[in-house]
Amino acid sequence: MMAVSVVIPTSNRKELLKRTLEFLFRQSYSKDGYEIIVVDDGSTDGTHKMIKSLSSPCRLIYLYQNRRGPHIARNLGIKNARGEVIIFVDSDIFAPPKFIEEHIRFHRKFKDVVVSGPTVRTNKLRNVFSDIERRKRQELLFNWSGPSFITSNLSVERKYLLQVGGFDEEFEGYGWHDWELGLRLKKLGLKVKRNVEAIVYHYQEKRELSDILSLCEKRRQRGINAVLYYKKHPSLKIKLDVRTHNLLFSKLIWWIDKDFGKKMLLSAEKNNNKFLLNLLINWKLSYAYAQGLKEGMRKHKVKLLPWM
Repeated sequence: MMAVSVVIPTSNRKELLKRTLEFLFRQSYSKDGYEIIVVDDGSTDGTHKMIKSLSSPCRLIYLYQNRRGPHIARNLGIKNARGEVIIFVDSDIFAPPKFIEEHIRFHRKFKDVVVSGPTVRTNKLRNVFSDIERRKRQELLFNWSGPSFITSNLSVERKYLLQVGGFDEEFEGYGWHDWELGLRLKKLGLKVKRNVEAIVYHYQEKRELSDILSLCEKRRQRGINAVLYYKKHPSLKIKLDVRTHNLLFSKLIWWIDKDFGKKMLLSAEKNNNKFLLNLLINWKLSYAYAQGLKEGMRKHKVKLLPWM
């Protein structure tokens, strides 16, 4: 049996984390075969007290660090892991009973691989997996993008993570550090294999206008990190991956960040115009990402033009 470590970074998500852990406690994989490592990235909501109150059927480890970001929290988890295989999930991920089993099935079937599974959205906290077979069929039929390196649902042997040095701690905040690690693992010779049966559900509440400031800040951070990603691995593919076209688009939607744009957002919300509201929110997020790209170019002294 392959020993497994499930590494979960978290920050101020006590209730969602508890639900995430409850699903992981119910895995079909032998309880002696896996451990769960929660790395608390500076929570102030009583996360540690909640963890201590749980009765875990498997080995459960709690680690704390001052707020430094989820990628650095994952590195701490890797360092303290006993497992031969590391599975990464986030603290708002709900895993069906065969989740660990399916990851390990692919590691036994294929050598030198990164295993990824689908991450589908849900706003349900109960009866989460009632539509799981339909979701799997949708992934098979409609998701043609292929396997990706996204740490909400990913596994790799620990020895390879140590060999490449884990997540790059030069990144700050949110975005692109998982893709950058994936690129280094690919250069090491690992292949990414997608297992549709290793599906997880990503809990997301309905997006509201009140969430826009925190969403924009994440997009800004992602824009800054996109430039660092390109600086470390300059190529046309990476340039396309980091969506530099947002720099051009932002020139067309500059007004979204002005009073006129704010009034349009409020009006769409007030009139319950969901289509317009979602469109405007997406434009607002695209604008924030472009501002992050500009900030990143200044910070990292990189000229990243939005054309070839």
